Formats: sequence, structure tokens, C-alpha cells
Amino acid sequence: MAGAVRLAAACLLALLVGTRTSALKLPPYITACKGDDPKLNECAVKAGRAAIPHFINGDRKYKIPVLNPLTVYDFRVSQGTRSVGLQIHMQEASIFGLPDMHFDAARVDLKKRHIEWDFTAANIEILGEYNITGRVLLLPLVGHGPANITLRDCTFNYTFDYTVERRADGVEYMALHNDRLTFDTKRVFIRLANLFNGDRLLGENMNHFLNENWKEVTREVGPTIADAISEMFRQILTQISDLVPWKYVYPS
Repeated sequence: MAGAVRLAAACLLALLVGTRTSALKLPPYITACKGDDPKLNECAVKAGRAAIPHFINGDRKYKIPVLNPLTVYDFRVSQGTRSVGLQIHMQEASIFGLPDMHFDAARVDLKKRHIEWDFTAANIEILGEYNITGRVLLLPLVGHGPANITLRDCTFNYTFDYTVERRADGVEYMALHNDRLTFDTKRVFIRLANLFNGDRLLGENMNHFLNENWKEVTREVGPTIADAISEMFRQILTQISDLVPWKYVYPS
């Protein structure tokens, strides 16, 4: 998909460079799970559920900004079929609903150094000012104005590998690799205001068409959303693992 997806935060990218802060222990709202716990997966879910509200609301000490809403720059949807060819662009989109995500399951394999997390969300809402160009059923499509893309009953799967690396301070830290997020949704609702320069009849018909064909549109918008939420997880993990030694993450 054309365009780079980035989190709001020029400040976020700046945080990843510069002088490393001295090693810290885990935040007080995270309970570490012992690596030899026979119920390690259950412990990870319990700890994750307690930590999510704190992560979403930010933690300056651990260099995690407020993530509600999650802001995505250069949000693009590109749909191309025989009957539909359109380009939707939001220079800045806000994703709401992440605080209500539910942490359902975890699969932690410390031997293979591979971790998977499952989440669900009843409602994810994307708001922003859009520009659209294209053609639908031979009809030229133009518009600019407020956009609302709402996803219902979403499921997310986030997976990543890691290595444990000894750094210059002589302490071991986790390094993230091969992270990936996939998601599915049972329904998507799309509302683009001011289509066809405010022509109400054409605009309503086009919104109806887009909602009737929501599955096709979702195939295009999906990777953009997945990239944004994946970047959120990546930033949180990177910031924590950059500051907290491995011995505190999964103590023996």
C-alpha cells in the first residue's frame, strides 16, 4: 500500500534516538511473570490486562506518550477493481477505541523466544479529514471533508520474536524482531461527508455503495490499520525493553 504509516508523534521517533536512560525496573503497574511458572500464559494475560490502561494513557518515565487516540499520519486507502477505483487519503487520522481492547490470550514460548497475543475490540473508530479521488461504476468520484470509518467486533493477533542481547553496560536486554499484527472485523461502516462537492443525492448513494461493498474496501484499509496498531505495540515494547533489563521482565 502506498504511503508510510507513522504514529503521531514526531516526539516518539525522537525518543528512540539520543542517550539511553539508566536501567529501570518494570513499572509498578506490571507484575512480572516468572519464566518457570507453569501458568505463564495466564499470568501474562493478567499482567497485560492491568497494564493496558497505563500504556494507553502514557507513561513519561518509560517514554510512552498518550495513545488515546492513536494518531496516524498519511493514512491511505487504495481500492482498484473493475467497477471501483478510488484513493482515500487522510493527512492525519485519529484511531479511537484502543483503551477498550480486551486482552484475551497469550502464548509465551521462552525456549523458542516467540510470543503471541490475542485481543478483541467491540468498536474501533477512525476519524479525520479526507480527500478522495477515483471512479465508481464509470462515475468520477471527488470529495473532501470529515470521514468516519468504524469497525465492529474486531479480533487482533500480535506476534513477535526476540533475542536477549548483552549491551555495553554489561546487562542483558530484550531486542524485538519479526513483529506482525493481523486482524479481522465482522462489519465496517463508512461515512464520507461532502462527497461530490456537497451534492447530497450523489453523496448518499456513494456512501451506500461503499457500505454495501465494505468487505472489498476493508481489504485495502486493513493493512493501514494493522500497521498503525502494530507500530503502537512495537513502540511500547521497544521503550520498555530499552530501559528494563531482561532479568526483570521474566525473572527466574
